[in-house]
Amino acid sequence: MTDMTTSDNRSAGGAARSWAPALLTGALVAVELALISLLYINNFEFVCEDRAPKAFCGFLSLAPARAFTLFAALALVLLPHRRAALALLAGGPRGGALRWLGLNFAGFALLMSPWFFLTDASGGGTFAAAVFLWLAGAAAASAGAALALAPAATWAGLVRLGGTPLLFALPVAIAAPDLAAFAQQFWKWSPLAEMTFRASAALLQVFEPDAITIPENVALKVGDFGVRVGPQCSGIEGFALISGFTALYIAMFRRDLRFPHVLLLLPIGILLSWVLNVVRIAGLVLLGAHVSPTLAIEGFHSHAGWLMFTLLSLSLAAAAHATPFFRKDRGAKVARSAAPPLPPLSEDWNAARLVPFIAFMATALLASTFFEIPGIAYPLRFVVTLAALLVFWRLLMRLDWRIDPFAAGAGVLIGLAWVATAPEPSADDPLAAALAALPLWAFAIWAVCRVLGTSLLVPVLEELLFRSYLQERLNLSARLGPVAGLLFAVGVSTALFAALHDRWIAAALAGLVFAAFALRRGRIADAIWCHAAANAVIAGFALAAGKWSLI
Repeated sequence: MTDMTTSDNRSAGGAARSWAPALLTGALVAVELALISLLYINNFEFVCEDRAPKAFCGFLSLAPARAFTLFAALALVLLPHRRAALALLAGGPRGGALRWLGLNFAGFALLMSPWFFLTDASGGGTFAAAVFLWLAGAAAASAGAALALAPAATWAGLVRLGGTPLLFALPVAIAAPDLAAFAQQFWKWSPLAEMTFRASAALLQVFEPDAITIPENVALKVGDFGVRVGPQCSGIEGFALISGFTALYIAMFRRDLRFPHVLLLLPIGILLSWVLNVVRIAGLVLLGAHVSPTLAIEGFHSHAGWLMFTLLSLSLAAAAHATPFFRKDRGAKVARSAAPPLPPLSEDWNAARLVPFIAFMATALLASTFFEIPGIAYPLRFVVTLAALLVFWRLLMRLDWRIDPFAAGAGVLIGLAWVATAPEPSADDPLAAALAALPLWAFAIWAVCRVLGTSLLVPVLEELLFRSYLQERLNLSARLGPVAGLLFAVGVSTALFAALHDRWIAAALAGLVFAAFALRRGRIADAIWCHAAANAVIAGFALAAGKWSLI
């Protein structure tokens, strides 16, 4: 492990100050929020309002939305001080990052634990225990994520940078989802609802020509799934939220903005909010018809709106600060901190080992959300993952890419063993049926992307994450000794790698071989060549036999 750190990391331009803590922590928190939302929506046999005041249950149910608005508020307040804020965050955690991520995971486990035992038949004591676990878990998960990203002193510095505006913005952000839910009952403007309905129907029919519109009921339907676009779905709630956010932004940064130019942000924000609401409604119908009605109604319906609001509000603020038309030219920039700035993303070795994998997994989530048969979307995943790798092309080219014949030969043996021990594919494989129905040209594009992605892209992004980044970060040689520390790093990273595969025992054995080659000469490229040779053999068999379940 030491050889890999001193050889590959140095040649790739590794830096102590890195984007990696923010990327890794952000991805972890996003996954946790998604799991909390989805699992507490699906198969959770408990009605909170039967045991507690409606306001309290509403507060709990809006927790994911509150996370979005808190992030938006913090980013808004720190936007004018972004150089100083980035300088404070540049060094990441000063030590013990794994410990804090462990605290985050422990908090997440506490948050999820009531899902396993809380039901409508539970008594008051059981519900009280669940509430305690929720509150304690939220505190631990939040503290762990924050301290894994930066030490307490850094957060104190960010609070000082935010000053009074931050103290005002944070409670408003916490209360925003509750205020929006309360006010929604008063925002019923039928003409706007009618216009939203017609626009949503037109957009939906672009993707589903057979979509049914029922004007008398203001309803949209695809197959057996339909929704009613009532007055509360008109988008006026979004108008109020984005108008309030924009007004707050203008008031807070009035000295840096040009008047009356900046007032144009209000109609721009309202128009974009309405457009995103139309997209959300059409997406809701498509998701409910092709993926899951429960997910569409109880998850996407609310969370997509808050996510879109967060992205729109931050985009408006960033555009205003970056556009001379809206921003005064004060002739001086915010003073730089004495700490060195973050390296450009494309020159950050840690980011190069994280971002492509995050992109690959994010596309998997999107494919499973928006495609009835997720495997059909592989060409889109291929393009996005390739683009993520190309961002770091110069950095990756600094690695020693000379082919190790021994590593490649071992990879061929792994590939042959994987094929020989593969179970027979299911007779009713939906992906096989979908591929058979494709035109020849479309199948050719899909097959090329699948073979190239499996043989070339996946080995690079998986080895960079598991055999380089994680093995380096998990090495506890200082505490356990050089041998035990290395074994711990290899064991945990291999277990995580195996968890991504259906045949986890075979994957774990292959992962151990890849780790051995990464350590043999301290070159991550050797592990990549071994992995690529194995995947190429598997992909070749899959293509020749038409057994895509192999990969």
